Amino acid sequence: MADISDVRNTLGSLAGAAMYPNGVQQMSVAGVTVVVRSGWPVPQQLKAIMAAGNAMISIYGMPGMGKNTNRFIADDDAQATVPAPQLTLAVAGNRVTVGGAINPGEAPTLRVNYQPYSHSVLSTDTIDTVAAALAALIPGASAAGAVITINGLFDLESAISVPVTVQQEIGRQAQVFMVVIWTPSEMLRDAVGRPLELAFKQQPRIVMPDNTWARMLFRGVTDLDGSEKQQIYRRNLLYEVEYALTEAVTTNTVTNFGVTVTPTSGTPRTINI
Repeated sequence: MADISDVRNTLGSLAGAAMYPNGVQQMSVAGVTVVVRSGWPVPQQLKAIMAAGNAMISIYGMPGMGKNTNRFIADDDAQATVPAPQLTLAVAGNRVTVGGAINPGEAPTLRVNYQPYSHSVLSTDTIDTVAAALAALIPGASAAGAVITINGLFDLESAISVPVTVQQEIGRQAQVFMVVIWTPSEMLRDAVGRPLELAFKQQPRIVMPDNTWARMLFRGVTDLDGSEKQQIYRRNLLYEVEYALTEAVTTNTVTNFGVTVTPTSGTPRTINI
């Protein structure tokens, strides 16, 4: 799940990419070293960076500027890649041979005469016990080892449901972050600020580490010159980030079968069951 630290780190990664589009081995777009940090800067570290003529960008969550928002629940669930099943079902005439490897949570399914039969694989199962369990569910069927024989058959199809872990969105919250530019001169502040604002403007939706989307809204910009005696010129960029609270949930793929139905009057149609 994404939390406030994930948002800070993602904003920091965006800021770093804006400053170093060709990688950190090359000079930054501002022509100086730009240090990107999460949280409020340590005064001695900031002073040393300014004294060296370099710049800093800090990402800070504004206290008291968060809220709950649940407008997009379940809209952006992050779906994992569906793995290939470990079991196999080989259909030949009225016989089905169970093969492959045991993977608990998979569900081999046979549709016999348009009626589906499924078995949830357990860790104690073997190929033979899976075949026996399926045969026990199907009228007129028997199992010999891994081979199921079905009598009275006029239609037979097979599929295997596999377990998949997905990120289920259970809520959303919004937090305002201050992206602060610290430089030893006004000219350098502008040199850092322009590409940073442009990069953030091009990212209205950002991807969190848990692969969910977050929405980013610009909330304002302010230049502060009160510390010019210490040769520190500051620019505050405010962004509201709305991100998801997610929970990892294991579910199974659906085994849909295309069934052709011919009404008493009308044309045949294919439906899923």
